[in-house]
This record gives sequence, structure tokens and C-alpha cells, in this order.
Amino acid sequence: MEIIGIVNQKGGVGKSTTAINLSSCLAQLGKKVLLIDIDPQANATRGIGFDQKVDITIYEVLVEELPLSQAIYQTDIENIDIVPSNIKLANAELELSSVFGRETILETAFQKSDNLDYDYVLIDCNPSLGLLTVNAMVACSNLIIPMEPAIFSLDGIEQLVNVINLIKRKINEELSIKGVLLTRVDARTNIAKEFEDELREIFGDKIFNTIIHQNVKIVESQAEQLPINIYDDKARGAKEYMKLAKELIESE
Repeated sequence: MEIIGIVNQKGGVGKSTTAINLSSCLAQLGKKVLLIDIDPQANATRGIGFDQKVDITIYEVLVEELPLSQAIYQTDIENIDIVPSNIKLANAELELSSVFGRETILETAFQKSDNLDYDYVLIDCNPSLGLLTVNAMVACSNLIIPMEPAIFSLDGIEQLVNVINLIKRKINEELSIKGVLLTRVDARTNIAKEFEDELREIFGDKIFNTIIHQNVKIVESQAEQLPINIYDDKARGAKEYMKLAKELIESE
């Protein structure tokens, strides 16, 4: 079971979009996937089409220190289960601020759940480097960093790398960057190539070959609360996320 955090402290770079669509493409390829939404905005929860009213979410897992298994629900998509989020999670960092061992609560929730049977666990992190994201980094073994090739996207990347290295050094020595994923690329410009060159100076070869381009079908699929490969499997976005899923599997 590989646990992967999808992380970037910037909003609007395609974290939830990647979590949703990568989960669905992995599932289509026969992999069993658990999607964990650790963002109070709950975009991954809605985007995967999960709209059930449930008593236990990721909020209860963290605040009440419950086993993760108590918050797992089936989705309508074969091979995908979810640990959902909701707006209550916005209070969690404040509520946990004085709790001993607060950085390892999610990791402990995994350890309390010895019956997890998944090929991949994808954690959709919130756009910050606060306690929720730190919990995800402590619990997982690999990170995917979506980045949009825009002029300000590299701002703060040094801080992100420093936090990753700090957690690796102090708490989770297995933590590593699986890859940087270029998202929302405008095919009409050369910005992506220039941006990729800058990224290689920071991340070396840890950049996915797959690039996710801007695609109106992805926006439409989000409005319909469906992954792109289910909404329109012939869309460019569906083909690119399927390529990413295959690249991820082949990297094992």
C-alpha cells in the first residue's frame, strides 16, 4: 500500500483535480484506491461525487483520534473508497494546537486500522503548510507536487521543500518527493518549458513526464462532480490523467 500526499501550499494549482482524476484513473486500471480529503473545502469529496451525510469524517478521525477505518465509505465509483471532509475541519488546527503528538495523529489513525487493503492511498491536502498538511506528510511515504507554470508559482517553493526536508529529518525518514506535476499548462505558450527548466534546478529528475494541459472538459466534469475519465474518456484531460496513472504504476 503506497500512501501519497498531494501537496502545495498554493491554492488553485490542481491538487484536488489531480487527487480526483488520478484516483479514478488508477481505479479504472484495476487498482484499489482510498482517497482521503484533508482539506476543509472538501473539493475532493464533492468532486468524486460523494454527497452522503455521514457522522464520521476526517475531522472526527483527527480530533477524536479514531481509527481511520471508521471514516471510510464506498463511493459510486468501482475500486474507490473515501475518507470525506467537510467545513468542520477548518477548526481542527486550532482544536489540536495543544494536543501532544498532534503531528502524528493521522499516522496513528492508520496504525489503528490494520485491515486496510488498498494499492494506493491518495491524500488531498489543504493549501497551506499547517498542521493538517504536516499530518499528511508524516503519514505518507511519497508526495506529488502539482504546480501551474505561472510567474508566481515558484514563490514559496523553497519553504515547501524546507518543510518536507524537516519532516523527513525529524519525523518521517521515508518521506520523499515522487514527482512534480505540471498542471493547467497553456499549450499555446512556451512558459511550461521555461518553468520546467527552473524546476529541474530544484527537483532534478523528479518531474513527471506527463503534463496536464488546460482543458475545458475538466472544468465541466468538476461541475458535474465526476472524474474526467468518467465524464468524457476521450477528452484530452482524461487521456493525460490516465497517462499519469500509468506513469505512477510503472515507477514502482
